[in-house]
Amino acid sequence: MAFKTVILLAGMAMATARRPPARDHSNSSGIVTQNFIQKVNHTADGGSATFKQRYQLNTQHFEPGGPILFIQSAEAGMPIINDSDSMDYAPKLGALVAMLEHRYFGDFHGGSYPAGYDPMNISNGAFSSLTLDNVLQDGVEFVNWIKKTVPGATESPVIYSGSSYGGFLAVSARIRYPETFHGAIASSPALNSFGASTSNRFKFDSTKWASDVYDETSQKAYSKIKTSMLAFKRCVADNTCDASMPDLNVCKNSISLGYERLYRAVLHTYLAVAKFNYPWIEKYPTANPMSDLIDKTLKVNTAGQVLRIPLLAASWANDSSCIDALNTNISRASLGNMVSNQPAWSYINCGYYPINDMSIPSDNVLPETFARGNVDICTNPAWETFDYGRENEYFLQKYAITNDILDTTERLLIVQGRYDRTAAIGSPILTVTDMLNHSRVVLVDNIAHAEDAVSQAIIPKGKKPEIDEIRDVKLAHLKEWLGQGNQTMEGSATITSVHSAVFFFSFLSFVFLALV
Repeated sequence: MAFKTVILLAGMAMATARRPPARDHSNSSGIVTQNFIQKVNHTADGGSATFKQRYQLNTQHFEPGGPILFIQSAEAGMPIINDSDSMDYAPKLGALVAMLEHRYFGDFHGGSYPAGYDPMNISNGAFSSLTLDNVLQDGVEFVNWIKKTVPGATESPVIYSGSSYGGFLAVSARIRYPETFHGAIASSPALNSFGASTSNRFKFDSTKWASDVYDETSQKAYSKIKTSMLAFKRCVADNTCDASMPDLNVCKNSISLGYERLYRAVLHTYLAVAKFNYPWIEKYPTANPMSDLIDKTLKVNTAGQVLRIPLLAASWANDSSCIDALNTNISRASLGNMVSNQPAWSYINCGYYPINDMSIPSDNVLPETFARGNVDICTNPAWETFDYGRENEYFLQKYAITNDILDTTERLLIVQGRYDRTAAIGSPILTVTDMLNHSRVVLVDNIAHAEDAVSQAIIPKGKKPEIDEIRDVKLAHLKEWLGQGNQTMEGSATITSVHSAVFFFSFLSFVFLALV
């Protein structure tokens, strides 16, 4: 992860497997989840079939003509709207805040499922209407309905926001429907490294970034992890892990499964712990799980002791517990399934969003993996689209998200977190400028995947300086986009000829960077 500074500005066998506790929420406004009647297919010949798509709406701070801050939930069921940072900006902008659940996603209470869809019984044809066109059009129809039904919203500009895959949707919506979506904020989107092809020249970027994060955090821990993982890979291949790593302490009832599952779980957990290094408890049993993992790694000596740490984190087991390969959470980790376990997400990966962030090159903190040949991004070949195997450049052109196109797109803000390896494949090369209406990429130090998108109900003001500052940056962009800022339309800032990969944002300064 080399940078060149260009400009510096001031400024299930285990039935009782432990589950993550619910994140603390603030829902004092009493916002209820309602249903919007959405078309199953938005194409001209798509028929009249409809389904109920869940949404939440807050008009508490809305002033006539004020903006609509639209949030598209993504690869999971719809969260509580008060968790979104859009709720923090609403009173400052006189905005309405609306959140729409992604079609085919839901939770234990229900979901936005077309008629006949059963998430527990999936057929190969179950997702016939799950297309990028339909997903984006869902948002268009929803916000147009809001404009028609909320008094004073007819002329309201709409800002589209989304996180992770939802960030990709935000970028796509701004590109495809610029008349509907006045601006877009994309948190931690992957916008590069499409396709399973071996010719994908960006396939190693994500895991290289993760490796550098470990190296820069602690070279000693990096060395221990690298040595231990190589030893683990060798003993799995030689079938000698029982003898060579007795202090891994695998439960006797699960030894019969072999060590391959545990190896994969460790591999994916190391990649995920940095990416999801949140200051709250969510995917792992401690807040700041990467810091916890590094601290514990520095205190142990043998490979078995080192590798127990990510396995205990993945399984939510006590430190004294043996490692149970049958643990439900370890099974998920072994599949790399830390983003979403909903079948619709697998279908999207097979269809229009086949991102390869799994290939690991040699000389990485983790052993070489998926480095040669095509990568099996799709878990069900029956779901592969006709262009699934195409090269990365094909998808960039198909979705109109090349650097040149994004560089000429106004009112687009992409935010990436320094711990998050998605930054390596989600930071397009854009013109360096201080014009807030120009498209920009901001890399925020000391935050994880889409951490910038949570509200003060999750990370209170003053708890984390980097979050406070990126919130100020977002608000400044929103105000400028809405004509409430300090910049004039022309001549208020200088655009340089230098291009940069990321607009680096730290606690004390803004730094333009270019990858070298």
